[in-house]
Amino acid sequence: MASILGWKDILRPIRDGYRHLFPTPDTGPSPEERRLQRERDRLKGFEYFDTFDQLEGWEESDSDPLQISNTPLLPRIVGTAAKEGPKARVLLVHDYAGNYHDYENVQGADLAEEMYACEDLQYVDSFVYFSHKLVCVPPPTWANTLHRNGVLALGTILVEPQTKETDRFLQHTSSDGNMTFGLATKLANIAKHYGFDGYLVNIEIPFPREAWSPNILQAFLVQLRDELGDNRQLNALTASNLLFAQACGGILTNYCWGESEASRSKTIALQSGFPPEQIFFGVDVWAQNNSGSHQSRSTYPKKGGGGTNTGAAVTKLAELGLSAGIFAPAWSFEHFPVQGRAIERTMWHGDDLPNDVDCSCGNAAVRHQQTQGCCITKSARCFPAGWEMFFFTDFSRSFAKHVTDGPLHAQLGAQAPLPIPVPCVNQGSQARIAHRLAQGPQSKLVIEAHNCIQADVLTQYFDCYIPLYSLNMPAVGGLALEVTYRNLATDTGAVPSLSLKLINRDEPRLLPIEDNGGVHTMRAKIGPQTDTDEGGGLKELGFHLTGFGGEGTVPILEIYTISITPLQSDNVPHVHSIYEVQLQHRGEGENKHVRLCWKFTGTTEDRLSGIPYSHLTGPFSYFLVNINGTQCGRTYTLESILTKEMQKTFTEKELEVEIIGVGFVGQNLARHVTALHLSSELI
Repeated sequence: MASILGWKDILRPIRDGYRHLFPTPDTGPSPEERRLQRERDRLKGFEYFDTFDQLEGWEESDSDPLQISNTPLLPRIVGTAAKEGPKARVLLVHDYAGNYHDYENVQGADLAEEMYACEDLQYVDSFVYFSHKLVCVPPPTWANTLHRNGVLALGTILVEPQTKETDRFLQHTSSDGNMTFGLATKLANIAKHYGFDGYLVNIEIPFPREAWSPNILQAFLVQLRDELGDNRQLNALTASNLLFAQACGGILTNYCWGESEASRSKTIALQSGFPPEQIFFGVDVWAQNNSGSHQSRSTYPKKGGGGTNTGAAVTKLAELGLSAGIFAPAWSFEHFPVQGRAIERTMWHGDDLPNDVDCSCGNAAVRHQQTQGCCITKSARCFPAGWEMFFFTDFSRSFAKHVTDGPLHAQLGAQAPLPIPVPCVNQGSQARIAHRLAQGPQSKLVIEAHNCIQADVLTQYFDCYIPLYSLNMPAVGGLALEVTYRNLATDTGAVPSLSLKLINRDEPRLLPIEDNGGVHTMRAKIGPQTDTDEGGGLKELGFHLTGFGGEGTVPILEIYTISITPLQSDNVPHVHSIYEVQLQHRGEGENKHVRLCWKFTGTTEDRLSGIPYSHLTGPFSYFLVNINGTQCGRTYTLESILTKEMQKTFTEKELEVEIIGVGFVGQNLARHVTALHLSSELI
């Protein structure tokens, strides 16, 4: 055996078992360099803790408003539609080249190419923002988008081989047999203050013997979960130990599992009364990059797992009634910098690999093949969009061109609920419709008809349907639907309609699209007042097209916004205002800058209307900031930084500042215009 493996292979298990005793030397930035970087990152909205001293010394007053997420978590309602086969819950562990990138900045950033932003959030249960920090707080841009889409935003508590003083996590006081952990309270307060939903607890080394016992760690985790609140999902632990899994409420396993390990885990869970779907089996997306006989990374299936074949593991876990924890879903953008979005569609939706695919592995078309029919969305649980009383989308993506010929701009925190994906149009399809998200100054959904049969030989009547959103809105008190759109099918003979599939009805309700040559607003009521079935509601919104006789691919409809709100919210009086708009000096040294700041007023009725309400910005989803007629972007707090270029341009000049407060249904709730003078004393 020794002659076959070599002495390094024999010693590798011994080395790995004692890895924590020989941590990798810290060759990174000095403590002072880390401190300065942390101060710079504050202005981007980033917060994290490198040391226990930083963590224990944290107070709410230390935070910057830019670091706080304002969007409340939209509660998901279990779908009513029958499932097509078994489905697995999906947790994403987002480790993207260290994270805390400029494109995740609350101020946004100009980009040459798109970067990672998951556009399939209806298939995601929880999203972990992972970075190699002691405690990692998700940027508010991510938390806002995740919450708007009903996804739990989790930070990370990370104990690595180089982590020092790990026993400080377990320091506690005891009274009447109960242990109280100061850091558990601190961590829960941090999550509540910054607006995220819990933690992945990742412990990679043993605690010091004198501080450690399973009961102490269990008590720490139980207190952390309890203080986060009963409505919080969890926090997973990487050690496969039932005691800690029960304390946390969930567990994320390692990646090197097989079907037998998964089956045994389910058996143990059932015997112990632990929900099997709370066991998330790790899937390492990077494992597909390995080659040779000594693979450093392995995941299910052992041959070709991960990467474009990640869906094979999700399918197997769905069959077993377990869940999937996908590690590093941004692999497609790291490994294929130019083709990241296309490779992501291969992973999630089963699209063919691009013909010119290339990567550092060599022979990418062979190495990164996908098991037929095993894309992620095939077996991932799809959650209804919105919640039982509210839905809104303006089709915003995380990247946009605010000027037609301008640069691509990151707006990660703006991503709206996006429609159910449909396969790309291909020549093998004779008659069908599809949709695409259009890039430009105004976000919109474009619905197109495709017909490859010549019109003069058309023998079939064109009748097609595509779902746009899966919903679960009971509408007991009635719902108001409002859609803004533009009909592009005026000369095609097509008859377009919006289709509402109702909970207690077999036949859909069709709402005709008016042909008025411009932007139109459709309004309709849904619920007992309009449907014969008492308690009827909405389970799917889609698009229906008949009569199209054109050839090729033809745009039929542009949709700009869709909102569904409680009927009674239309009758609630609302009075909103923005006031005390002013310029303030902030920061010192290289971080010295000027901010616009303002306040707002709302009404008590705002909290009772069935529309989301923010603990930070009240009835406002975000604010648009315009200076001297130029839009400076949107902000999700009550402050906005003036860039260095703006400060240089406007010093000792009068500024006309306009602040527009936009509600969670996309409507302008308040507007304030004022003249301000930017004094050089502020700069």
